[in-house]
Amino acid sequence: MTDQPLCRYPDPPTPDTIDRLVEAALATDGINAPREALTAAFAYIAEPIDLLITDERGRERINPARLRSVRAGGEAALELSVRLFGCAGSTWERNERNDTCWASPADPASATAKWLLPPIDVWRGPTGEPTAALSTTMTSIGRAVEVIGRASDLLAEGDGRRGYDLTADLLLNGQEDPCLLVAQNYRTPEGDFWAWPTVKGNNRTKSRHQILQTDQTALLTASDVTTALQLWTAERNAELEQADSDEHPARLALQVAVVDARLVVGCTKPELLYQTVQAGNRRDHIHANLGFTASNQDRAIGRRVLEEYRATGIIDDTAFGVLAGDLPITRLRECRRDAGVCEQRDLRCMLLLAQFFPVAGDNRRRPLIRKAMAEPQGETLNSQHTTERLRAYSALCSVSWPEAWNPRVDDKTVPVINARAGVALSGKSAVELLAIAHKDDDAFDELIRYRAPQWLAAFKLADADRGSMGAQANRSGDGILGPSTRARRGIPDVLAAMNARRAQAVGLLREMAEAMEEGRGPRRVDAFGNPDGAGKPADQAWFDDAFPKGTGLRLPRPPYTASPSAPAVGRQVQQPLFRAAPPPSDRELADTKKAGVRYLLNQIESLTKDLVTRIDDARSHAVAAGMSPTWEANESERLNVQAGNIVESLKHAVEGTRPPGEGPRG
Repeated sequence: MTDQPLCRYPDPPTPDTIDRLVEAALATDGINAPREALTAAFAYIAEPIDLLITDERGRERINPARLRSVRAGGEAALELSVRLFGCAGSTWERNERNDTCWASPADPASATAKWLLPPIDVWRGPTGEPTAALSTTMTSIGRAVEVIGRASDLLAEGDGRRGYDLTADLLLNGQEDPCLLVAQNYRTPEGDFWAWPTVKGNNRTKSRHQILQTDQTALLTASDVTTALQLWTAERNAELEQADSDEHPARLALQVAVVDARLVVGCTKPELLYQTVQAGNRRDHIHANLGFTASNQDRAIGRRVLEEYRATGIIDDTAFGVLAGDLPITRLRECRRDAGVCEQRDLRCMLLLAQFFPVAGDNRRRPLIRKAMAEPQGETLNSQHTTERLRAYSALCSVSWPEAWNPRVDDKTVPVINARAGVALSGKSAVELLAIAHKDDDAFDELIRYRAPQWLAAFKLADADRGSMGAQANRSGDGILGPSTRARRGIPDVLAAMNARRAQAVGLLREMAEAMEEGRGPRRVDAFGNPDGAGKPADQAWFDDAFPKGTGLRLPRPPYTASPSAPAVGRQVQQPLFRAAPPPSDRELADTKKAGVRYLLNQIESLTKDLVTRIDDARSHAVAAGMSPTWEANESERLNVQAGNIVESLKHAVEGTRPPGEGPRG
């Protein structure tokens, strides 16, 4: 591709040119992006079409030199290198950098969250085949515009410690590195809207729109993008004619008027497209030189571990989606149908804990996590490695809560000796442990060590402060105006204090579990563990008074998993938390097939509405062109016969849903 300096904006491609490019792409091996997505992308092509197309045996295809197969997330994707107008692409709302700013489907209490990102899926064509495009359902197009706009605004908040002004750099030097874009469909009641979010290069995309004075959401919702681009280029070229120097904003904007881009147009496993394209975005945030927030960076590291497990088949796609925070916890087969908020959160967190501290003898996970965490091979796991695992684990756990906490809250909850041998759990849920914690030492210890830090952080009763003077400001208790001063203490001291006052600690843990179910804050509890009769809320000032600093009992060292050849002593050795799924029963198979029938009928209903619209459009255009009749008699008859045959076939097919012996209803 050439990189000639521009003196004006090129003309946008005509509809005929776009159609020609789309047909060439669909005829190219490996490209399985849907027609609608390709049309939306090729509207922004800003280079001669002859550079993109080759003619093979009388049929046009995309030039092979423009295609590149890459592997990401354990799967192969096909990228198309093109030159696009700088106003192409939109900001990616699922950028790892801003992960903590969105509610997750993996939070059981997220249904009413204002900024919940709905689950993302692969786009399926009319035949139900998955394609190289993503799809997400929005309540309205206005909501989609709102989400994209917020994603753009959040980039400024999470820009890290960039040592230069990116927008100024683009104005001076242009865009040197191409962005990576993937097709995404926003499904809304108003219709389907196709966008190409930037999965790598969000800041550059935002800055280009700012420089070029374009509204990315206006382009997304435009009824005719080609016309909108023609008007836009005409305005920009008119501004250039008035520019009187090379420093004029209109001339500087030419630096990003046309940019190189890479479009994801193919994927070997479209069902895994999101994980495939997100893997690159995730890697950029693991050891990012811009210093992003600890929670976002640790979540990216944790998901990198899960990616390794998924790619090797240790966890399936559903488990990966739940643990990564992209799917509801109820999708796990281990989740009981009537599990409450507390039980769901606990199940996910303990499954995550098992992934980050696999037991001795688990020769599949143990080398993979060392590789994913960049731990030196052959070197014994040390305290630094243990801490980094705990922070990645803790950051991922907070996905199931409305707000992210400081990942350091879980520091030292797993001693190094246990990290080396693997974490042994009782196998009981938090709900079961709470029922016996007042009399069972092991149950109480497991709650204090593996649940209490996160619950206290979630309800802002304790945090990961290490005694800094600037961190003493605290939320006031008992309605006192202004900040109060709290004890400077770390989580180990907090847990030790709770260990010394067992009855009150158990009562507080039970109260927090109940508060989760009811969607409220916890109440204070007395020395016997009874909730406050007046309903006074628990806050950090009260907690520091109820569990004073420096008065605790050190937690006992948890038993660790013995070597495979040695007998287990004490608590039950942890069993694998992910088991192979049993073969589906006939009832399950029947339910699956019935769901497929409903899906296909819904698709047919949607296509029928589309057919009516197209017929009306054809008639109106034919009238405007003076065509009478719109269809010739033989063509009209053929269409009617074809439609009649389809209707009869559908009626015959669905008759099979009636009970045996029941005839058609009149």
